[in-house]
Amino acid sequence: MEDIKQNVAKNLQELRKMNNLTQAELAEKLNYSDKSVSKWEHAESLPDIEVLCRLAEMYGVTVDFLTKEGSYKQKAEYVKKDNSLVNRIAIIGLIVSAVWLIAAIIYIYILLFVGYSAWVAFIWALPASAFITLYMLRKWGIKKYSYLLSSIFLWSLLLSLCFQFIQLAIWPILLIGVPIQVAIILISKIKK
Repeated sequence: MEDIKQNVAKNLQELRKMNNLTQAELAEKLNYSDKSVSKWEHAESLPDIEVLCRLAEMYGVTVDFLTKEGSYKQKAEYVKKDNSLVNRIAIIGLIVSAVWLIAAIIYIYILLFVGYSAWVAFIWALPASAFITLYMLRKWGIKKYSYLLSSIFLWSLLLSLCFQFIQLAIWPILLIGVPIQVAIILISKIKK
């Protein structure tokens, strides 16, 4: 039992430090006192199983990781893999696929019942896809691709307008994109 206490103590301390948390910050997250956290990390006591499970979940490891001896790298098999990025990409992919499905349905409907080739529906799917992707990434706090997606949205929207009204020759509308693109670039350069 003493070995498990020592292992848990060492592992909790290592994980807390890896996550740049103080004992007080960890205690606050768990609704415990910092004295309790200190006792766990000095092998004076063990957290109950519910707290061990919460700690494992919080640090992205299994309870086995907390009880085993060895370094973080030696216990890699007990580290949970983060699938959140894969899930987010899949969600965006599904939503964008739905946009293109709607564009295909509109195209087919107009082609069959109106007798007109509405290929422009696919052109409008581009800014819709860029906007949805930009919105979802910002919602999840991922701002890394905001500049690129904002630019794609801007130019695909303006091009969609030009293609939609091609007979009106409104290509000068693309000139609106230049100052907006400059603003997008300048906004991306502002440090938060």
